[in-house]
Amino acid sequence: MLIDRARFILLSFAFMLLAGCGGGGGDPGNPPPAGNASLAVTLAGLPAGVTSPVNIAGPGGFTRDITQSTTLTNLVAGNYTVSAQSVVSGATTYRPAVAQQTIAVAAGASASASVDYSAIALTLGLREVADVDGAVFVTAPAGDARLFIVERGGRIRIMRDGRMLTLPFLDISGRISTQGEGGLLSMAFDPQFERNGHFFIYYTDFNRNIVVDRYTVSGNADIANATSALQIISIAHSAFTNHYGGLVAFGPDGFLYLATGDGGGAGDPLRSGQDLTSLLGKMLRLDVANASATKRYDIPPSNPFVGMSARRNEIWASGLRNPWRFAFDTSGLYIADAGQDRREEINLASLGQGGLNYGWNIMEGSLCYVSAACGQAGLTLPALEYDHGANDVNGCSVIGGYVYRGKAVPELAGRYFYSDFCGGYLKSLLASGAGNGVREQADWSIPDIGNVVSFGRDADGELYIVAADGRIHKIIRTSAPAS
Repeated sequence: MLIDRARFILLSFAFMLLAGCGGGGGDPGNPPPAGNASLAVTLAGLPAGVTSPVNIAGPGGFTRDITQSTTLTNLVAGNYTVSAQSVVSGATTYRPAVAQQTIAVAAGASASASVDYSAIALTLGLREVADVDGAVFVTAPAGDARLFIVERGGRIRIMRDGRMLTLPFLDISGRISTQGEGGLLSMAFDPQFERNGHFFIYYTDFNRNIVVDRYTVSGNADIANATSALQIISIAHSAFTNHYGGLVAFGPDGFLYLATGDGGGAGDPLRSGQDLTSLLGKMLRLDVANASATKRYDIPPSNPFVGMSARRNEIWASGLRNPWRFAFDTSGLYIADAGQDRREEINLASLGQGGLNYGWNIMEGSLCYVSAACGQAGLTLPALEYDHGANDVNGCSVIGGYVYRGKAVPELAGRYFYSDFCGGYLKSLLASGAGNGVREQADWSIPDIGNVVSFGRDADGELYIVAADGRIHKIIRTSAPAS
């Protein structure tokens, strides 16, 4: 993950503070009283490269956070509380035998404490929550217990308390073309949805255009106003019936993002990916806060190509082939971009980092496309990629998901989950925290549910997998909690 300069300086400053305290935290403006005692804290049972935060708190407001065996010196006499928590590495949870212990430290004496970890397999499974023909997306507004299910044929259904409501939230099947890879492909709720009732849909029309419309909820919170459509953008896509992209989503900055495919056909025959006058093969960023019939959207002034000639100002990133799904998190922007015949890729960028070129069709993943050699200057290579393998044994089309921030399995916090249409698996990665890299890749060995078409996320941050047969599965813990 790429870190911008300001964040790098902040992290570097924080690191220097920690280093100056011997790996500890605390308030540098109010240092604890000094004494002549010491406490040796030993962390045991963690494999190399795995760290778990341990806090030591004591008299006079003393507090230190450590991640490795450490001897604390110049302590005053008193009781010190050592608190540890579970940590996940790959698909294994490392749990402290004692989560909290109190150690008495005498004046002028040395005391010791041991935090012993044991490895426990963390297993995940699936629980089927719905079966909706043509389901391609699942989402929910912030703070809302309902689950909204998008059907490719043009309807949006609502599930409340495990029960599907009879009437659809929205039905625009008469305006949707499902030719090829088209259809109603996703939806996004306005950040002020609770106040203004606005939501946005991404679909293909009968002219095979990519269209994003804004709708508004009616007086009934479970029914949208079908006459409230305001077209935000229409992007011509008439040459082929594949590579429409498919996701519309709001970023943490409040702007609307949409990822478009390259226009279809093998190898990007339209050359859209590298053409900055085209909106195809791109990530777009729009300001729709004041959308109206006279002005559908504004261009955020921080977009990378604002004011440049021969550049579409809507473009946020380029060089994409078919970014079916992407996701935002505090750790950055994750774009899962489907490859051609060999490589699938997941790209990472820090929030606010626009103007990146992900390489298509110069590159397919980290491979030069068509030619044996190619210029890579100015291109951003994938954070993770995988080869299809013989007979697509590793997969054929990456399906991007989300970073887990739910509460049901807190050990998974920060891990990005993804799958593959042909692979049908559930895998995760953890961003490295510096640079465009990943660590702690894991395969969660879920039951076979066939082809996977999408992920979903509810208001609690829990994740769902949508299978091609319409079954929607919630990702759940199947092992005992590490507590």
